[in-house]
Amino acid sequence: MEAWPPLASRTPVRSYREALGGPAAVAAWAVARLGGEAHLLSRRGHDPAGERLETLLKQAGVRAVWSLGEETAVSGVLVLPSGERYIFAYPGRLPLQPPPGWQGLLQGAGAVLVDLRWPQAALGVLREAKLRGLPRVLDLDRWAEGVRELASEASHIVASAEVGSLLGGIRGLASRFPQAFVALTQGEEGVVWEGGRLPALGVCPKDTTGAGDVFHGAFALGLAWGLGEEGSLRLANVAAGLHVQKGEPPVWEEVKGWL
Repeated sequence: MEAWPPLASRTPVRSYREALGGPAAVAAWAVARLGGEAHLLSRRGHDPAGERLETLLKQAGVRAVWSLGEETAVSGVLVLPSGERYIFAYPGRLPLQPPPGWQGLLQGAGAVLVDLRWPQAALGVLREAKLRGLPRVLDLDRWAEGVRELASEASHIVASAEVGSLLGGIRGLASRFPQAFVALTQGEEGVVWEGGRLPALGVCPKDTTGAGDVFHGAFALGLAWGLGEEGSLRLANVAAGLHVQKGEPPVWEEVKGWL
């Protein structure tokens, strides 16, 4: 947007682009850009948007297994001059159950990441990963029905500022989920956990869309690489900050200088 809020029924915009979206898809894209191997269990429709989604992920180097439905989920995103954004999401018409044989995606995995967009699949992934002794990261970006069951199966929970304000900050989250390592992202104020805090990168924001998804993907990748919780948070914090500056996930060469 050139300016905000709109002052007329028809408002010109500075630019337009079609981009990969969705928490799991963007996280997988970030993992691949950072040099990891990303396997994605997701849903798409039998429609042009779903075909473009699959093509974008293949080009990004992400191996995906799909559950196919009628319509792909899409969003309209308005990016303000400050880099902040408003998302208008259409959920599509998609199946509830994952496809047979999805467990093969976990072969050789070092960690798993799930979000709240497809809870039926997320719960199955968390339980299968637990049997395999893998780190299990939950992207807790909102509080809704069924979240408690998912959170109880996670070994690591990274919550949004919105959830943190609802549940009493980092101390409230830690007391509610004692079985998990818990961190709380706070946008331009960085990330906090019980053992410390990291400031956000001092960058000029281009687009904040997907920054949290990149953060979660990089954090899970750090755990898979054996960086530990704090090391993985440092990796995630840099990756998300550079994503905000660039408008797309950074590659490893860009990240390692900041680390």
